[in-house]
Amino acid sequence: MRIDFENRTLRCAVGDLSWEESYRKIGGDRSETFRRMWIGREIHEKRAGARAAADPNYRPEVFVTHKASIRGWEVTVAGRIDGLSVDASASRAVVEEVKSIHFELELERLMRSERLQHYLYQLHLYAWFLSRREEYASHAFAPQLVLIDLVSGEAKTIESPFDAHAVEETFRNSLEALVGRLESERALRMAKSAWAESIEFPHDRMRPFQVEMIAAVERAVREGETLLVSAPTGIGKTIAAIFPALRECLRRGKKLFFLTPKTLQQDHAVRAFEALNDGTFRVLRVRAKKRMCANDEVICHEDFCPYARDYAEKMERNHLVSRIRDELSYFDPDVVFEMARSEKVCPFEVSLELVDEADVIVCDYNYVFDPYVGLKAWAEDGDWSDCVFIVDEAHNLLDRGRGYYSPDIGEEKLRNVTMHLASRPYAAPDGWDELVDELRTHLHDLAEPVGSDPGSPRQALCEPDIRLLMRQRLEWEKIVLRYIAWKIENRVAEEDDPVIDFYYALVRLTDALANRGGEFSHIIERRADELVLKVFCKDPSRFLGEIIGASAATIAMSATLEPFDFHRRTLGFPTDRTAELSLPSPFPRENRRVLVVADVDTTWKARAGSYDPIAKHVATIASATKGNALALFPSYAFLQEVSYRLPATEHEVFVQRPDMTEYERRAILDALTRTKVRPCLILAVAGGMYAEGIDYQGDMLSAVCVVGPALPSLTFEQELLKNYYDEQYAQGFEFAYLIPGMTRVVQSAGRVIRSERDVGVIALLCRRFTQPQYTRYFPSDWYESSPRELTTRDAAGEIRRFFDLHSSPQLRLL
Repeated sequence: MRIDFENRTLRCAVGDLSWEESYRKIGGDRSETFRRMWIGREIHEKRAGARAAADPNYRPEVFVTHKASIRGWEVTVAGRIDGLSVDASASRAVVEEVKSIHFELELERLMRSERLQHYLYQLHLYAWFLSRREEYASHAFAPQLVLIDLVSGEAKTIESPFDAHAVEETFRNSLEALVGRLESERALRMAKSAWAESIEFPHDRMRPFQVEMIAAVERAVREGETLLVSAPTGIGKTIAAIFPALRECLRRGKKLFFLTPKTLQQDHAVRAFEALNDGTFRVLRVRAKKRMCANDEVICHEDFCPYARDYAEKMERNHLVSRIRDELSYFDPDVVFEMARSEKVCPFEVSLELVDEADVIVCDYNYVFDPYVGLKAWAEDGDWSDCVFIVDEAHNLLDRGRGYYSPDIGEEKLRNVTMHLASRPYAAPDGWDELVDELRTHLHDLAEPVGSDPGSPRQALCEPDIRLLMRQRLEWEKIVLRYIAWKIENRVAEEDDPVIDFYYALVRLTDALANRGGEFSHIIERRADELVLKVFCKDPSRFLGEIIGASAATIAMSATLEPFDFHRRTLGFPTDRTAELSLPSPFPRENRRVLVVADVDTTWKARAGSYDPIAKHVATIASATKGNALALFPSYAFLQEVSYRLPATEHEVFVQRPDMTEYERRAILDALTRTKVRPCLILAVAGGMYAEGIDYQGDMLSAVCVVGPALPSLTFEQELLKNYYDEQYAQGFEFAYLIPGMTRVVQSAGRVIRSERDVGVIALLCRRFTQPQYTRYFPSDWYESSPRELTTRDAAGEIRRFFDLHSSPQLRLL
């Protein structure tokens, strides 16, 4: 829908007038879901082909427009007729609207539903638009709704008498309601624009450099630019981005998204919005579906979940969305959950309904950037032009982006499907086992280069048969269609269904295979007990850039967004409208001591000989601080080797494991608050939970020790990245290894100083931290004139002398 309030013009689709129902069926209305599947498209194409062969007057997909004036507005309504047959000699026009549904499951329900009336109204609008044209003035119109069974292909035609005067009256009423709603929304936006002037900065004074950041963000939103902000931890980036962006969004009628990679950053953002909000704007926090599920199991279908059953009808009756909108300025997910559960409707779906009501949405990256998640349905045409994005901790977006476009499928999924369907002989039609065998055979054909003996490579590039996989997808769609019908008929409810899981994995894989380009590699991998075919996205910038470029403005911020050129290229920021802002630390340099211990070597070839001296250094550095210390390693394996060799220390030692429970992770944080009893030493991995995103309060930490540059491991995929970036920018090692590794180092080191009162030590252990190739990525405020001045031969002594000068080390890791 395109609206020009200044010139009072509106361009909309027929669906904007014919589809008045606000709420959808959970799990997807089956007819609409299957229409998007290939089988639905195939049915429509076969129908159009058969009609054209039988009727020389038949034309498929006929585009129509109609212009109307109402309340001083000039309105253009556009739509596409599925089929049109005009017999000029008989002055008769047949207008067809084709819908594919599952007859056995849906036909009876459809015939008595409001949805049928919407379909017929849309059909009548098409006929009426044509009747207003001069060439059809004398024609009789025969609107026909054609229903086609997704399983058998059988067609049923519903002929609906055409009353031009009745359609015209309904059309005028629909148009009047639409224009009235748009004018009301416009009035509300104007009121919010006025309210924006009353929003004030929530603190008595601004921190150093916040003024510069606020001005840059305000300009970016006002001018419709994208902005990269690199600013150290403690400068107050969150409020410095939110405050100006919110005011500009309210002034301009834009929706503000605050996007984060982790839940903790959402907590900070919500607190900042609450500090600014006196009830004049509405904030929605979108919580993950599993955490918003009120059912015993996460089965998102009306036939299996009481909160999904009759969702649309219940929402129409209970007015829950308007009640939440009117009662709350912060749509707290806990409150939304309880209000939705009390009405027996799905809390997660209700939270998505609230997107339209909110001025601000706080959510994970996935809801905007993942092509298969959440709000893509809300902006299904890729139209983010009324949205402003703040991307927090944006250095994480590159790896997330690669993951969104790197699906895989393997033998384990095939085994699960086989076991599942073999135990249910009536659940799926014959032929599924032949499809499984065909796909398994193809995986083995691709796996010739990766032998099963220990000396053979485990991964290799391959050329999958795309036609075979596309055909498999179409056949599996037919199977899944019947399988779902069997489950519904037999009341079989399962939270984890291997057949559905496999089908969606195949969909993602074939979608990725359809994305041709040098940024993709196709990999066959031999794992311990299966072969896996993977599409590896080396460079997601094209896809991320489409979303960023479509936004009204995007602000990406992090303590580690430099070098800007790397992040602008890899995240897809448009060169012609991207500004950059680099801010130094606002805190006294004398409160921080950065040391480089260069007598150990953490390179792959030499690290085994350095485990013992590294363990000794970590222990002595922790002892010298007397307070809590955090030592960060490039991998769990490295961490374990050092932990085995750690000398006895007065510190209580905690070792991070990849399989730790939430209780165990939190127990370590709790121990840091008991430092008066015994100080703690945490051994953890760089880039992990304890290195990024944790808010350590008070003097919970006194030193951070970073062991090695934390370069990504040398793997087959990482080498593909190196080769790709060599070809693209002649900077393969820098883009694939060096910059990601040093980003982790700076992120870890930047955790120490949080305020002007904080005092702390950063120790970097490895000879590579003295080499220009690495030191060029040190923040310039780490040293006076040269990184060489950071190297020490007596780390423990320097740390003791440093803390002797600062009697009360109050340090925080954020």
